[in-house]
Amino acid sequence: MKKDSIYERVCKLPREKIIVLAKTYPEVSSKYGPLVCVAGVTLKGEWRRLYPIQFKLFYDKEFEHAKFKKWDIIEVETTTAEHDPRRESRKVVDWRAIRPISHVRDWSLRLYITSRFLDPSIEDIVNSGKSLGIVKPRSIKKFYRKERARIRDRGELQVLERMEAVSLTQYIEMGDEYLLPEVKRREVIPEELPWLGYRFVCEGEGCKGHDMMVIDWEIQELYRKLRQERNEEEAFEKTKEKAMWMATERNLYFVVGNTWRYHKSFMIIGLIYPPKDVKPVNPLEDLFEQSEEEVLTRFLE
Repeated sequence: MKKDSIYERVCKLPREKIIVLAKTYPEVSSKYGPLVCVAGVTLKGEWRRLYPIQFKLFYDKEFEHAKFKKWDIIEVETTTAEHDPRRESRKVVDWRAIRPISHVRDWSLRLYITSRFLDPSIEDIVNSGKSLGIVKPRSIKKFYRKERARIRDRGELQVLERMEAVSLTQYIEMGDEYLLPEVKRREVIPEELPWLGYRFVCEGEGCKGHDMMVIDWEIQELYRKLRQERNEEEAFEKTKEKAMWMATERNLYFVVGNTWRYHKSFMIIGLIYPPKDVKPVNPLEDLFEQSEEEVLTRFLE
């Protein structure tokens, strides 16, 4: 078994229980290989960004015991982030030892959690110095593709390049024809991944609108599966149909996060879309002000 570094032994924190709110499409790290960005909140009411979580955790049967999905409650051992200044970031000591312990199934509880961590606007998140947050768009203008040449945000370009790099490594080894179908052989260079995102107005005073890339796993994977079965235009239109269904037929919330290198570059890392008729639970006390045992018990009811 891998031994902890001196840094990890000194900075190791107690195991935390975290409600998973977002899981992004994988991207390649030069140090760790294909990784998935995971964000959530602890049962004590604090945001967490977890890394490195290897992509193979989600497809390799060897790690079935540690596999988790959105709205799962996981128990994980972390250390403070050595090179990441964002206060929400934690380094996972051993991603193979992640333990899923429960799942939040009730939409009224999910909406309570979403509302509990809701921010007034994108501008408020940026100005607060936070690197993670949730916003409810006041209006959705459109879901669209952006040509690579028109992308000006360096953070978005960096993420797209890392997502593309996954296709040259782990995806080929997986042999999953649906994840990146255009990569059939090692010598084939994958075509550039598209910028997919929403144009929306948030609740910020005088907000002039935001154009924000979506790197949520669900949307990105849907698009790639459809590209296996249809042409490019049809695949996008079906993906757009699902994305706009979330915006019109459901109550859509965005989980947003930035990159460590470009702190003002925020992207949509997760989509939460409860049915419109669902109301959040209304507890007498803030659930996240109670003990972890009490919170967990409430989520298990």
